[in-house]
Amino acid sequence: MPLPDPRLDELLNGDAPKLEPLLRWLLEASPEDSVDGEARRTSRLRRLHEALEIRGLTASLSEEWNHTSAIRLLAETGLPDRTSLLGEGFLRVVDRIIPRLDQEGDLYALLDRLDLDGADAAWIERLPEDLHVACSALLSPPREIWVHAALLLAHRAAAVGLSRDLLALDPQGSDADSPFFHLSRAVRKRGEQPQDHQWKAAWEACRADCAAVLARAHANLEARGVSTDLVFRLELLEAQLQRIDRLLSFASGEGNGAAFAAELVRGSAAQHGLRSLLNTSVKRLARKVVEHTGETGEHYIARDRREWRAMGWSAVGGGVLTAGTALFKYGLSALPLAPLLLGLSLSFNYAASFILMQLLGFSLASKQPAMTAAALARALESQDGQAREIELVAAITRTQVITTLGNVFSAIPVALVIAAGWFWLRGRGPLGLETALHGLHANHPLHASTLIFAAATGVLLWLSSLAAGWAANWSAYRRLPEALAQSHRIHALVGARRAESLGRFVDHHISGIIGYGALGGLLIFVPMAFAFAGIPLEVRHVTLQSASLALACASLWIQGALPWGDVLWGLLGIGLIGILNFAVSFALALATALRARDLSGIDRRRLWLGILKAFNRQPGRFLLPPKSGDTLESPHSGDPHA
Repeated sequence: MPLPDPRLDELLNGDAPKLEPLLRWLLEASPEDSVDGEARRTSRLRRLHEALEIRGLTASLSEEWNHTSAIRLLAETGLPDRTSLLGEGFLRVVDRIIPRLDQEGDLYALLDRLDLDGADAAWIERLPEDLHVACSALLSPPREIWVHAALLLAHRAAAVGLSRDLLALDPQGSDADSPFFHLSRAVRKRGEQPQDHQWKAAWEACRADCAAVLARAHANLEARGVSTDLVFRLELLEAQLQRIDRLLSFASGEGNGAAFAAELVRGSAAQHGLRSLLNTSVKRLARKVVEHTGETGEHYIARDRREWRAMGWSAVGGGVLTAGTALFKYGLSALPLAPLLLGLSLSFNYAASFILMQLLGFSLASKQPAMTAAALARALESQDGQAREIELVAAITRTQVITTLGNVFSAIPVALVIAAGWFWLRGRGPLGLETALHGLHANHPLHASTLIFAAATGVLLWLSSLAAGWAANWSAYRRLPEALAQSHRIHALVGARRAESLGRFVDHHISGIIGYGALGGLLIFVPMAFAFAGIPLEVRHVTLQSASLALACASLWIQGALPWGDVLWGLLGIGLIGILNFAVSFALALATALRARDLSGIDRRRLWLGILKAFNRQPGRFLLPPKSGDTLESPHSGDPHA
């Protein structure tokens, strides 16, 4: 019988047809387009199978398919090659850029070279039953290969499961009590004796114990802190155990071949993607960072009138310190320092001032939005009702209002007092004419890209909140406060009581210190990096700009060169800078928190609509202090872990 496709006839010439050319010929046909009610690719597969049988080539093709690399194909396809997130990511990047010469006949490498995707997997699942049966008879490897693939994965999973940091997440019993210690033996016996019910039950028990260990490890990570590398390995173990289960099913004569083939194709397609690699592990870290940021944000929400007043006085202290920070900024800028030394000096000035605020319990208004946004995301996830969520938003905004006012209306008069003292001591203002005019005009909302710079500063504030959340997560994961309190070396240096105090200090302040330190560096070195690239970028931070405006105005008034119209524009600019600092950092932090928590868009739209309606009915609720007797409990006040 003549073959309908001359190219297929050419590919089948000879005693041993090559697998890869045949597969490529098959994949050239579309899996979607159909002829006579059957997909073109399905029709080609049918013709290929008939031609192989007519020519008596099924045995030789089956032998090529059952190459020794079939073990690797079944065991590794779709699973990471490395046991660390960084190593796997680097390998995928290199494989994308640099070609690699694979061993001849390697089926794993062949599947990789075919560049299959989800449409190919879906086509396999839609194949007619007669082709499923025919392909299974042709391509199914013998039972030994299934067993060897399962055992290979069992050895690798045992090595990962018995690593020291994973064992530390589940410290119950000795290392030999871990089910991963017995995993390889259970898999071998189950594979070699598939009809033995005793070993079947032993494997199922071992599998369940391994799953329980992984569940406890995940729970311990949630209670402590997250390591992306550990999360990656836990997910790798889960995938390996699931694959072992599938392989043992096929070794026992069970399993759905088409579904497994489609799984391998999807795994091969996803094996080079960085998004799928990073998605779960990084999202888990982002979620934990958001949780720690939200815990900090709870302290920046005034839930009653007493807390509202306390937050206002805290903001006054922050404004006083910022006035001195602004003066030091101008003093350092006037020194003849190299750019790097100047940047380090200015960064240290900001960071030292902000950290001192943290230690003294003062507040910086623009630091709050990113923290409170994470707290709002926690409340959204708790599903306590829209009324509670709206009241939390109202508490956040009125707290932000009083903190901003406290910062601004303390920074300005203190800066004026500093200018007056400078004049009394030195007979001139603290700033020269050119510097003072720049400080005045920098706040003009229509000049020098003020509003763009204010929005960019909001981005830097959000980034500093991520640094604060990461520091809290790292401290929790390392159990740093407890480690410091119980360290024998620290006991020997300062004594047990001071070691415990040091642990409490780190527990309370590490997030704020790292976050404020990062903010100090970002406010200086990001604009310097942009300037190096020829892109103008300046910082417009509401509290710093308030103090700078007051110093500039006082210096110009002393010199008799104060343009009062520009002063009014500057005050308006301060208000707009504050709004943009708040809006941008809050929006970015809330978006990050919502994505990390997988909250639906419907819930978000429902919340914002409710907020707009509530603000329209009662705007004072969002701007003015709460009424006496009105209190808002923390959404996690009943949670002992909060």
